[in-house]
Amino acid sequence: MRDPHDCEVLVVGAGPSGLTAALLMAQKGVRVRIVDSKPGPVEQARAAIVHARTLEHLDQLGVADEAVARGLRITHVAIHENGRHAGKMPLAGEGTADRTRFPFALALEQSETERLLVAALAEHAVDVEWQSTVDELVDTGDAVRVRVRKGEVSSTISARWLVGADGASSTVRRFLGQDFDGETYAQSGMLADVTLDVDLGVKGMRLNLTRGGFVGILPLASGRCRLFGVVPPDLHRAPTDNGEASHQAYAALDHGDLQRWFESYFRVDARLQKIEWASMFRFHSRIAAKFRVGNSFLIGDAAHIHNPAGGQGLNLGIGDAVNIAWKLAQVVNNESPAWLLETYESERRPIARTVLKRTDLGFKLETGNNAVAVWMRTHVATRIVGVVSRLAPVRRMFFHLFSQLWVNYRGSRAVSAAHSGKSGPRPGDRAPYAPMAKTGEGASSVLDLGHGSGYHILLFDNREHSSASADVAELAARLVGRYAAPVATHTIPPSETAAYRAYRVDGARAVLIRPDGHIAAVADAGDQDAIQRLHSHLDDVLVRARTSSVSSDAA
Repeated sequence: MRDPHDCEVLVVGAGPSGLTAALLMAQKGVRVRIVDSKPGPVEQARAAIVHARTLEHLDQLGVADEAVARGLRITHVAIHENGRHAGKMPLAGEGTADRTRFPFALALEQSETERLLVAALAEHAVDVEWQSTVDELVDTGDAVRVRVRKGEVSSTISARWLVGADGASSTVRRFLGQDFDGETYAQSGMLADVTLDVDLGVKGMRLNLTRGGFVGILPLASGRCRLFGVVPPDLHRAPTDNGEASHQAYAALDHGDLQRWFESYFRVDARLQKIEWASMFRFHSRIAAKFRVGNSFLIGDAAHIHNPAGGQGLNLGIGDAVNIAWKLAQVVNNESPAWLLETYESERRPIARTVLKRTDLGFKLETGNNAVAVWMRTHVATRIVGVVSRLAPVRRMFFHLFSQLWVNYRGSRAVSAAHSGKSGPRPGDRAPYAPMAKTGEGASSVLDLGHGSGYHILLFDNREHSSASADVAELAARLVGRYAAPVATHTIPPSETAAYRAYRVDGARAVLIRPDGHIAAVADAGDQDAIQRLHSHLDDVLVRARTSSVSSDAA
């Protein structure tokens, strides 16, 4: 029977979030199209910080190594107060090489991120349809019909599903009738990509707390620097926010204003040699009423925007993209039931709210003009930074919060309640990285084993002649030929002690990992109840198959 749709999924918006979603689905065989009203990838640096969990997602897509090669590893934030050094906080995880392959933040210009993803998408015969503006969106119940205008020519695209990734002023969100509630801050922000006449070093970000807020310098791989911060009222103000159209507006900035701002607030003995791009913008904290309406989903800035504290925005959006893309691929490929798509919002909305809450708090502490906030910044904050930045637990916590390695989906229907014992990662947690010394599959870590299509079961057993491990082996055998989606099993030998430590296994255990690298279920051998729940979860989340789709490998 001929497919009545032009594509299975239409992605609107070719920023990092939309490109990531399209690429992941294309890699899984989904017929996807992606349109954007821009003439091509952005030319400016814009969102320029990529954190560890996002690099893990890009690694799953096969583009992380190229991203790292194009970017600059950032190891710390040097904090100053009116030019005086107060302390240094890590963006590289000290002692975390066994937790992630990417124990650092990466300065990577958004223009580079987009070009990298566009090229990867083209390898799957998917080209971005630039200069294509959405003029109409109609959900018919079993499809989404979108009228797209390119120049003077309009055409209609029919898709089974739609992903709206078209930014803070989302046209898709407007057509879906979704409110974008929240607040717009009184402060204005400034971004600029410049060349300085001094080398400030290439390993750290410099943050200077000033009267009325903060300013910062981020080195870029191009040799330029990103200037960012809160603009003082005495220099210039962005246009008044008159509604949706200005949620992501960048206003023109006089270069003389930028020079004065730099000289007065950055407290760096340097001059601006060249200004590549400079812009004003407004700070917002907003979230869409719903992330899903019918057959359409909102991701990235179309679903939520927040102030730039911690460089979380691009990373949050790519997390959205991965979450919805693997689920759409499962459903489109008839590997999972349609209810799986309901878990996109239930999993990602709490994460977005947490990020908004944290960045709001940080931003208000950094920029608040009331007497308490000013006194705290001037007399307490910088002194505390100097002390706590030397404490290992605080440094680890700082990296953990900014890296987004903390993201979990505990309690979701898309993970099982099956969990044995009191120790180790739980269903919904990110699967530990756990480097491996030797594998038969070319994987350098346990997390790498989960890359690719489908679900994966890790089989641990470090007990000699353990009869309990037979329960785990029997579980794997029962799965052979049961589901339409691939379910691969990997035996982790006792010699991989780092993996056993990371998963806190002392005995025999089965760990089920979802396609996005989060744990779906955990069952110890001998715990028949947990093993049955793991089995029942797979029956719930996967569609039965007539032929075998289970592979079994030894690591």
